[in-house]
Amino acid sequence: MTPAESSLPGFRFVDRHADLEEAAERASRAKALAVDTEADSMHSYFEKVCLLQLAADTGDAWVVDPLELRSLEGIGRTFSDPDVVKVFHGADFDVAGMHRDFGFAFNNIFDTMIASTLLGDEKLSLRDLVARFFGVTLEKAYTTCDWGRRPLDERQLEYSYLDVAYLVQLYEIQRDRIAEADLVEEAQIEFARLSRREGAQREFDSFGWLRIKGSKELPLVNQAVLHEVFAVRDQHARRMDRPVFKVVGNDAILRIAQQCPQDTDALRSVRGISNYVLGRMSREIFSAVEAGRSVGSPPPRPRPQLDPERRMDMSAQRRLGMVKDWRSATAQSLGRTTMAVLPNYAMFEVARLRPRTTDELAQIPGVGGKRAERYGRELLQLLGE
Repeated sequence: MTPAESSLPGFRFVDRHADLEEAAERASRAKALAVDTEADSMHSYFEKVCLLQLAADTGDAWVVDPLELRSLEGIGRTFSDPDVVKVFHGADFDVAGMHRDFGFAFNNIFDTMIASTLLGDEKLSLRDLVARFFGVTLEKAYTTCDWGRRPLDERQLEYSYLDVAYLVQLYEIQRDRIAEADLVEEAQIEFARLSRREGAQREFDSFGWLRIKGSKELPLVNQAVLHEVFAVRDQHARRMDRPVFKVVGNDAILRIAQQCPQDTDALRSVRGISNYVLGRMSREIFSAVEAGRSVGSPPPRPRPQLDPERRMDMSAQRRLGMVKDWRSATAQSLGRTTMAVLPNYAMFEVARLRPRTTDELAQIPGVGGKRAERYGRELLQLLGE
C-alpha cells in the first residue's frame, strides 16, 4: 500500500445485521455516498453481486457482504433517497446488478466515468483518473478474483474498498469540471437514464453459437451440430452454476462440430476436451452430433421483432446521416465531444421524429432544454430541408 493509500480513513467489514443497521443509518446521513460492487460473472453461470462497497463524505466507509445478509433494505432506502448523491464510476453494471439481486431503485446518481466521457477525457478508467488527480496507482491484482468464495482475505477487502476510497473526492472534481464546461444538464440526463437501468436474468440464446469465431464458415451440417452441442454445454453450465467457458471452451465445441466425434476415442482426440467432458458429457455430445447430422442444417434464425414505432423509413435514414454529419462538425468547431452535443440514442430519435419546434426537440429523450436552446435553430433548419 502506498503512503497516499495508508492515509485513507479505512473501512468496516459488514457481515452481521446489527453492523448493517448501523452502517445504513450512518450512510443515510451522507450528502455524497460512493458506491461500487464486486460480482462473480467470471466464476458462475448465474452472476450475483458478492460485495457492496460504500464510502461517505463523512469519512465512514464499509465493505458489505450481501451473501451473509438476508436483506439490505436499509441501504436500499439511501439509494432511493434523492437528497443523497450516489457516486459511481461506470454505474450501469452496478445499478443493473443491484436492481436484479436486491430490487434497489436509484435516485440522484453521479457517474464519474460518464462525466469524463462528456468532458472528452482521453483516459476514462478509475485507475487512470485516480492516478491523474491523486497520484495513486490502484492495484489490478484481483480483477479476475472469485468474489463469491468465502472467506475473503484482508487484501481482497482492501482492494475492494480502494474502488470507492477516492470516489467522493473524484466526484467533487468532476462535478466542478462539468459545471465549468456548462454541461450540468447534459450530465444529469445521462445520470437519470442510468438510474433506470434494470438487470435481466440470464436467458439462453440458442443462436449464440453464431458469435463463435469460425462458426459461419462451417458447412450447414456442421453448423447444425454446433447448434446442438452449444445447447448441451449451456445445460451443464446451468446445472453446475459455472460460466460456459469453464465447462468447455468455444474453440473446443467448434472442433467438435468440425470433427463430429461419435465415440470416446474420437472425442478424446479433440483438442481442449477435459476429463469432465469425457466422463459427464460424452453421451449427450454424441447425441447432439447425431441430431445435428440428421437434420443437416441449423434452424433458421428468427428475424428480430422491431418496434414499428422505431422503424426508420428512407427519409428518416437520410435525416440521420445529415444529423450525424452536423453533430461531428459541431463537436469539432466547439471543442466538445459528440456525446456532449447529442448522444447516439437521442440523435436517432431526432432523425426519426423530426421535431418542428424547439419545445418538441427539448421533449425528445436525451435532448433536454439546454441542447434545444443551444442547437435548436440549426437542427430544426437541417431537419426541414
